[in-house]
Amino acid sequence: MSFRTVRPSPKSFFLYSILILLVFGSCKKNILFIEGREVSTQNLVAPKFGIDPNTLFAESKKIMISTDSIDASKVGLEIYKKGGNTIDVAVASSFAVSVTRPSSTGIGGGGFLVYHHAKSGKSYAFDFRERAPLLASRNMYKGRPKEESLLGYKSVGVPGMVAGLVQIHKKFGKLPLKEVLAPAIRLADEGFIVYPDLSEAIQESEQDMSPGMKKIFVPGGKIPESGEVFVQKDLAKTLKIISETGDKDFYTGAIAKALAEEVSANGGAIHSSDLKNYKVREEKPLEINYRNYNIRTMFPPSSGVHLFTMLKMLETKELHSMFDFSQSDYYHFLAEVMRRGYSDRAVLGGDPGFTKIPVETLISSDYAKEKISDFNPGKATPSSTYLSRLNLKAESPQTTHISVVDAEGNAVSTTHSINYRFGAAVVLDGYGFVLNDTMDDFSRSPGEPNVYGLIGAEANSIQPGKTPLSSMSPTIVLKNGETFLVTGAPGGSYIVNAVLQSILFTLDLNLTLYESVARGRIHHQFFPDALSIEGPATDTATFNQLKAKKHEVRLGNNMAKLFCVKRENGTLYGAADPRGDGIPLGE
Repeated sequence: MSFRTVRPSPKSFFLYSILILLVFGSCKKNILFIEGREVSTQNLVAPKFGIDPNTLFAESKKIMISTDSIDASKVGLEIYKKGGNTIDVAVASSFAVSVTRPSSTGIGGGGFLVYHHAKSGKSYAFDFRERAPLLASRNMYKGRPKEESLLGYKSVGVPGMVAGLVQIHKKFGKLPLKEVLAPAIRLADEGFIVYPDLSEAIQESEQDMSPGMKKIFVPGGKIPESGEVFVQKDLAKTLKIISETGDKDFYTGAIAKALAEEVSANGGAIHSSDLKNYKVREEKPLEINYRNYNIRTMFPPSSGVHLFTMLKMLETKELHSMFDFSQSDYYHFLAEVMRRGYSDRAVLGGDPGFTKIPVETLISSDYAKEKISDFNPGKATPSSTYLSRLNLKAESPQTTHISVVDAEGNAVSTTHSINYRFGAAVVLDGYGFVLNDTMDDFSRSPGEPNVYGLIGAEANSIQPGKTPLSSMSPTIVLKNGETFLVTGAPGGSYIVNAVLQSILFTLDLNLTLYESVARGRIHHQFFPDALSIEGPATDTATFNQLKAKKHEVRLGNNMAKLFCVKRENGTLYGAADPRGDGIPLGE
């Protein structure tokens, strides 16, 4: 690893000094004051240009919300001040972020939600992801152009976002649905300020957009610039209908009729019966004990089960001592755990309603010990060692996450998406919401070799009514039976490892919450057989030591963005990832 020294001119040095002052604001000598501690920024990812890191962490006593949208966090706090509970806050923020981050999520998509009710001690998990239409088939994309599962109406799965959020609110919410959706309607009707990432996303996707979508996102042929007000009148109309009818009109009324007609008329597979028969799945979350904590996460087809396998492998060693003694040994062990966890995901990941997933085995200590028994402290294990029938799909990082906790410990962790950037790049004309392209999350055609020459996993093949495998892993950690940490992230295949490291940084390494989301991370996903490391995560010596252990080390940005809340000693701590655009807000 080599470095090149650049000697700036006096003018550029002055500008650079101003930049440092802008980015670090009140930070003195690269020190942040968090949770009563002095925290060095040395190993932390720097916030985006012009963002004061002090806005990315917060403390409160009553409520804490962390989202990937400043407007959505403000909406959550607004609803709380009107008397809303954690479910009201989470649902209001979810609809708001559907308006403000249309490239990542929306009511034409789906998601997962984990809810912990403090008084009863019970936790609930909800799957409202998109489903394959009844006319979908195992080989529907076999031999077809890749674009058919990525762009346009043939890539659209049956959306579940509206059903999920409305039904969860009906079961646990406190305020009327009209009041909960009012802020999202306002954001769509009156507009919000365009941020740089949205403007860039529109520019990158413009050529793929349908004519109806261009009318909304490229009005008059002009891409909205950062700082302008972006209005979505048709979406506001749709949200108003939902606020008045719940999920009825969306699944059996005028919206459902328009959606089914438009998709089927353009070669897609969704029909009225798919919408009418859509069901939100509710089950108990998966649960394990890790060290002295109880951890709860989503059931499959979420990848939470593989997160648990990795935690159980990590529990076989004392990580804090390992990290303090040798960071290269720590990262080597962590990478090998990730490799093995993702190898299971590649073979077994899928919808448990269609394929047998040995969940109890995968989250057991005995299985974890066996899985890590061939760990070599001095050398990386080639991923080819575990070759089998694999699902090696790349997932889009265009997702979003919301974490909410109140003073009593009621907590929500929810992740949702429309899959790739701007989903299928089409909107439902007249209703203004972007349609997902989640059919691409399935193995396109088992038996058809992928770019690695390997065969896609049957566990994630397309079948009518099936839900595709997802990396989304909303998670809640309990300490002594009470909510301690709520964590989750967007970021495609990076999600599971990001959530994993947020848990390790907080529970094992005793870092502050902001450090747990901002610290440089590593990532290994089995294939490609490479260890990705963010610059702040390590130094030259550690980098070279990992290469000496035969890791193919690649420096690069981590695509996941964590939005977390911690509850400790009567205080709520919120943190938003500096890689993203959101903030935590509390009362």
